[in-house]
Order: sequence, then structure tokens, then C-alpha cells
Amino acid sequence: MRHSPRRFSIKLSDGDLRRLHVFCAVTRCGGFAAAESELQMGLPSISRVIKDLEIRLGVRLCQRGRVGFELTEQGRHVYAASLQLTADLKRFEANMSSIHSVLAGTLTLGLIDTLITDSNLPLPRLLKEYKRRHAHVEFNIQTKATNTIEQSVIDGSLDAGLVVGRRHINQLDYRPLYRERLSLYCSEEHPLFHEDLSSISIEEVSRYDYAGYSSLEDSNQSGPTRLLVTRARADSVEALATLVSSGCFTALLPDHYVNSVWRLKNFRAILPEIISISVDIELVTRHGTFSPLVLTLLDLMDDIGVPLPAEDAVTTLLERFNGRRPVNAGLGASVA
Repeated sequence: MRHSPRRFSIKLSDGDLRRLHVFCAVTRCGGFAAAESELQMGLPSISRVIKDLEIRLGVRLCQRGRVGFELTEQGRHVYAASLQLTADLKRFEANMSSIHSVLAGTLTLGLIDTLITDSNLPLPRLLKEYKRRHAHVEFNIQTKATNTIEQSVIDGSLDAGLVVGRRHINQLDYRPLYRERLSLYCSEEHPLFHEDLSSISIEEVSRYDYAGYSSLEDSNQSGPTRLLVTRARADSVEALATLVSSGCFTALLPDHYVNSVWRLKNFRAILPEIISISVDIELVTRHGTFSPLVLTLLDLMDDIGVPLPAEDAVTTLLERFNGRRPVNAGLGASVA
């Protein structure tokens, strides 16, 4: 496929910006089909937009077909430039709003799922105060997995996000908000539900199939955790709860979620004094951000106070019961 670079005009139009938006979404999602849901477009439409953009720029942006989706060298340059352009446009809009001393624009936030059932979640209070002080600001909240939120904050499609604390990425700043406790659960249809858990061991629990989070790498499992046999994976808490409801799997679920959803009243925590973890829920923003919308959010957190509970970064698991060793807390480091 050859295109003449002479066809490209450096003067970008609104149509060019829309095409670049589609291209960035396709790249971020890893392919045309994967981007359909986010873009709310069909494959033929996405393909046509990308082809139009290639003709407009005079370069081939990606390889697609049976071998999969992959950016060309020129495509990688265009993607990087597009991300920078998006960030510059957002910064320009925010600066124009500040000229009139009125904060305006859209604050786009990413959240992992099921946080709303946790009474420790400070976000509703933050949004209420944000809206009270800056009535012209709009909010766009999206539910995503932790790794997707982090990547979206880096590429500028999200301004900030709430994620599960795990390894930190250099391009991002992390601010701990509170902690979430998770226990190993089974449903009433599972054989363990009717067991006398006072005498059962972790080894016996490990004989049953376990459902884990898709973002959890097997290499993170150590100690007794390595005994859990992962037979299913899911990318959200709700999806894991669905697997547990089948009666075929156990899974780590947030206690607040199980206690708040009536359909899960028939769930039982398995050895909660042994197999339970606490993980940090953190606010993530792009390192060195100058966005007035994001800086205002950070200032509000300081103003209304979002303290962490006075406990260790990860709750120490109890070891006092019959000499049983606890599950390694590293299991929760990559949850959600």
C-alpha cells in the first residue's frame, strides 16, 4: 500500500481529529474488533476511518488481518504524536477556562468495579464538593480494570483513576485513599459451604478449583497461595462473583461487596482469619500533570481530608490458628 505524502496537509480539520481519536482507540484496545465497544462503531466503519486516515497522512499505520493487529513504525510515531496532541488540546481548553476564572471542562475518571458498596469510598464526597465549588465542570466516569486505567491515564484518555495498589509505574503518581479487605468465598452450592471449617486445612481448600483475576500473574503466587488451582479467570469482581455463584469455584472477593449484594447472602467466607488480605485503593494521576481539573481534585482531597486507616500497608494475616500458615498477601497485589 503506497500513499503520496504530498496529499497530506498540515492543517488539521475536525475530521482529522475524529480519525485520530478512532486510531488511538484502536491502538489502545489492540485491534479493530476490540475497539468496537468503546467506539460504538462496527468493523466496516472503523476500517474505513483508518483507511481514510492513512490516505490523509500518506503512510500505512498498521498491519491487520489474520496475523493480528500491529502498528508500523510510522504508526507508532503517529500514535505518540496523537497522544501529545490530545494532551495539548486538553491543556489549552483548561487554560482558556482559567482566563475567565471559571473552572470548566470534563474530568474523566476511571474506576475499578464495585467500589460503591464500600463505605470507605471517598469519591462521592469528593465529587459533591467539586461540583459545589466548580459548577461548570462535567464528569465522565468509566469502569475499567486497574491495568487499563493506568494505561489510559498515561495516554491521556483518562485524567485520573481509582485502582488497586500493586507495582507502581514511573509515569504515574499514586495517592493511597483507603484499604479494601478481601476474603476467599464459596457459594451454598459448593462442597466447602457445608464443611466444618474449624478443622479444615489450606491444603484441603486447595483441592477445589479457584477463580482468579485476569491481571494476576501466576508468578505472584507463593507460599500456601501456590496451592490454589486456578481453573477460571475474570477481569472484574462481578464476573468472579458470577463464577462463585455457580458452585464450582472459590474466589477472593471484597467483604463489603458480598455483604451489600442480597444475591450473595448465600456466600460463605472460607477461613477468613487465614485467607484474607487488605489492599490499598489508590488515586492515580499522570506524573507532573498541569491539568487544572486534576490539580483541583488533588487540592480538594487535601481540603476535605482523605486519611488512610492507621494500619500496615497490607494487613498482616493471622498465624495463630492451629499453627496454620497464612496465605501470602502478595496475592492481592494485582487484584482488579
